[in-house]
Amino acid sequence: MALSRRAPRAPARGPRRTASPGGRRPVRRASRGIGALLLAGTLVASCRAGDPGTIRTTPVGPAPAVPPWASVGCTGGTLATGRHTFQGRGFLVNVPDRGPDDPQDPSPSPLILDLHGLNSSGFEEAVYGRLADAGAARGFVVVEPDAAAGRGGWKLPGMQDGDADVRFANALLDHLEKGLCLDRRREFAAGFSNGAGLATALVCGLGGRLAGVAAVAGLNLARPCPRPAPTTIVAFHGTSDPVVPYRGGEPFGGLRAKVPSWMTPADGSFDLPAVPASAAAWGHAFGCARTASARPAPGVRHRSWTGCRQDARVDLYTVPGAGHVWPGSFPIGTGATRAVDATAVTLEAFVDALPHWRPRRTFPRPEAGFGEDRPRESPPTMAATP
Repeated sequence: MALSRRAPRAPARGPRRTASPGGRRPVRRASRGIGALLLAGTLVASCRAGDPGTIRTTPVGPAPAVPPWASVGCTGGTLATGRHTFQGRGFLVNVPDRGPDDPQDPSPSPLILDLHGLNSSGFEEAVYGRLADAGAARGFVVVEPDAAAGRGGWKLPGMQDGDADVRFANALLDHLEKGLCLDRRREFAAGFSNGAGLATALVCGLGGRLAGVAAVAGLNLARPCPRPAPTTIVAFHGTSDPVVPYRGGEPFGGLRAKVPSWMTPADGSFDLPAVPASAAAWGHAFGCARTASARPAPGVRHRSWTGCRQDARVDLYTVPGAGHVWPGSFPIGTGATRAVDATAVTLEAFVDALPHWRPRRTFPRPEAGFGEDRPRESPPTMAATP
């Protein structure tokens, strides 16, 4: 059952446009300490992210008259950057710095709920997905929660008690709205692998609470409901993913011994749809009237579903030969790729999802999310988990 308490969405949006930064001066963020990184069942570690790349800014005109919907945390919220606990689970919060010209800026911030993969943690997701620093530098509050102790992953619809983590995400968002100054019209979810499955499931499970979702290597882990609330969905997947297969079928190459017992579907079936079919199913559920294909960069295929109900849309970035990886991140695991930066493209998609928001921060050029000529980050090194 969907958990909805959303006020009416903002008015239907006009034609999509690329978001541009506001006139505020850019701010600097210190790199945050980072540690162990678990990817596809292999524990590896990471250090700080590298140079985010060239940033260019241009002013924008007046923002359209669609005000933010301020959360109750805008008057007395006490959560701050750091680690916190909710319902026995830890979660990391990264709040945007205020610039020297707006140290007391009360503007509500958009939120990204970033969900880790199987046998990982919120801390490791912050390292690997890089949304914590990259998102905060662009004006987003980014939160990375941990899955329930003893599981190391998220329950998805179709599993036994498959709504457990949908309910947790709903309650956590309520908690965050009380503790932080958030714009409730601009709440997003992102995730990797199993976390991508939960992020996608929240489109239906939260009944319109989210404005957008990014699914990295896991879009086909959750199926659309008959008439989902209009949402922006952006997905990334490698064609050689051995864990969540691009062409569908059983995860982990059919080796069920690798699948934790708590993840067993209630009907016993592990058969996943192909990723393109999953994206098309979301486009159909949103009532999208148009599809288009493009190659935005060598080694990247982009398919979009637009003309959808209330300006929802679906974008799928396919990377031939890529494995079970976060495209554009550290070269860890088989089939790593830098053909597309899933972090940069996700942030652009989230800004464009509600273009009446005027960003406070600087944004990379749209083309900066593609290609091998982007500045490279330092490879990860071993470190202890804090």
